[in-house]
Amino acid sequence: MVINSLKTKICILVVLTLTLVAVPVLYFTHKDGVRAMSEAEQRSIHNILELTEMNIRSGYRNLLYSRVDAVMAHRRTLEGMVLVARMGLDEIFSSGDNAVTRQRALNWVSQLASVNGTEFLVFDARGHMMAHPDSGIRGKNVNLIKDIKGIPLGEAIHGEAKRLGQASTTFFWAFDEQSEPLKKYGWFVHYPAMDWILGATADIGALELEGKRKQTELLNNLEANFRNIHIGQSGSVFLFDRQGDLLIPPARENPDFLHTALQERDATLFQTLKDLASSGRGASLTLVLPDENQSPGKREILCTYFPALGWYLAVMAHTDETHAPAKALVTRLTLIIASLFCISLFVGLWLSIRMTRPLNTLASFAKALPDTDFTSSETACAVIAHLPDCHKDEVGRLARAIIFMESSLRENIRSLVATTAINERMEGELGVAREIQLGLLPKTFPPFPNHREFDLHASLEPAREVGGDLYDFFFMDDSHFCFAVGDVSGKGVPASLFMAITRTLLRAAAAREKDPARMLASMNNDLASSNPNSMFVTLFIGILNLETGHLLYANGGHNPPVLMTPDDKAIFLTGRSGPLVGAMEDMPYHVLETALHPGDTLFLYTDGITEAMDTEQRLYTDPRLLNLLDRLQGFSPEAILKEIDADVALHVGEAEPSDDITMLCLRYTGPVS
Repeated sequence: MVINSLKTKICILVVLTLTLVAVPVLYFTHKDGVRAMSEAEQRSIHNILELTEMNIRSGYRNLLYSRVDAVMAHRRTLEGMVLVARMGLDEIFSSGDNAVTRQRALNWVSQLASVNGTEFLVFDARGHMMAHPDSGIRGKNVNLIKDIKGIPLGEAIHGEAKRLGQASTTFFWAFDEQSEPLKKYGWFVHYPAMDWILGATADIGALELEGKRKQTELLNNLEANFRNIHIGQSGSVFLFDRQGDLLIPPARENPDFLHTALQERDATLFQTLKDLASSGRGASLTLVLPDENQSPGKREILCTYFPALGWYLAVMAHTDETHAPAKALVTRLTLIIASLFCISLFVGLWLSIRMTRPLNTLASFAKALPDTDFTSSETACAVIAHLPDCHKDEVGRLARAIIFMESSLRENIRSLVATTAINERMEGELGVAREIQLGLLPKTFPPFPNHREFDLHASLEPAREVGGDLYDFFFMDDSHFCFAVGDVSGKGVPASLFMAITRTLLRAAAAREKDPARMLASMNNDLASSNPNSMFVTLFIGILNLETGHLLYANGGHNPPVLMTPDDKAIFLTGRSGPLVGAMEDMPYHVLETALHPGDTLFLYTDGITEAMDTEQRLYTDPRLLNLLDRLQGFSPEAILKEIDADVALHVGEAEPSDDITMLCLRYTGPVS
């Protein structure tokens, strides 16, 4: 199929790689670009708002400082005038205190000349006006006048002036509701001799007019600055007051801009901006508003409020203009990536063709290898011999490796043919050796049908073609029956040869000795005297008197046999006669004995049973064997061996046999009468 071509896969890889690169780049460029542009625009709007706000605050501070300076100048003037008036009163009262002197002092204060609209007055602790240039005001109560906090003037001034010696306040001069209140500033001192309040007041209406003039000047300066602020192509800065009047209108907007109804909010733009300003510093709002051509568009607006002036400052930007640079960037990137895509695809196609041509040659050569006769001397590498010199890259190394592989295959197949012939010959010889080894052992059961004193069955299963386990049994005379089980160290051919020697020595020792211990000692010396490989055998030899059931036995390092009695549980015969047989000369062995009663069974085995391992390396173990033999009480020797063999196979499962398995089971039935 075309899809399986390396050329196609390289092109698909190039396309897939570029796609996996281009799609995230374009996606995140658009996403992050729009966000970054929006954030930059928002920061710009915030900066413009802050700078404009700082400009307004600076103008307001200048306005405030100018007003404070004017008030302080008035205060210093009034303070000097009050000081002069007090000195005059001190001079008048220096001649004594009487009604005439008091009246003269009050008349003198009332007749003091006015300077720049200032007036002198005197009132007592109850607020009764005692001296004033206007005779119509004398006798009235100054508590009818309220200061800017709404407190009666007499109460506000008398206590503070008496406590501190002096006081100042701003108040509204009007003794009735019909007269127009005048905003005045006064400086007052306490005259303790008479408990009078002496003061001088000045009309500060001129200050208010000057403040309005400076405020108008501030607005003109701000409007000039707003014209120089550019937010995109259509954004603008505008100023309006708490009544909804535009003090500085936005550029390219209709005069009734603030009163545009917002259907989605059920309110006008003016009300919405007031709520936005009250929501906190830095809050922004996105609205859909018509432009000068009545076309709706999204606007982002920030608004802040100056409580001291009652002004609202707003900055407005068109969101479509903030997204335009990001869209242009994505378009440019798309064109660049598309160009790179086409160039990379062309280069990838060219490289794939150049790369796959020699690979196709190598593939054809490899496909023909199964039909090559590797036993011939003629090589088949002529068609690819030039590739290692033409290509110094991986293709050349692959061609060199295939040439080397063909040469190695040719040599290995020749060697394999020779080795196979040798192995077949060896397998045939091992099969003959297995037949010879098993032929040495008794394998006819029951072995002695004329002897009803016992029943015996034995089996041997080598782990390999030949093994090192052995069993044997024979009559030493008419009443003494000898049987043995052994396990040679190691496996395979060496163990099988050592096993054959051990069996031969067993028969020879039985012809000379009737004591199993002396038989073991004799065999140990014979095996150890010429044993360059230090091999040894564990061996159990038993001699049973068939007339009495008396059993003499010797155990040379072998597994303990199991004694099964009809009325009791199976037990191990744990005695040992001596060490392993064949390991060292002149080792002492001693005989052990026990008595078998009719119905008793003796089970002999090698460690191939108890050490048999399953796939998880778990052993069969002695306790499991003993428990199984308990359940096999009353079974015949042949049946016992079959049950044990089946249980061991069940335990091993799929695991490979780890050792030879040999069993011999003898049941004593008693003498024949």
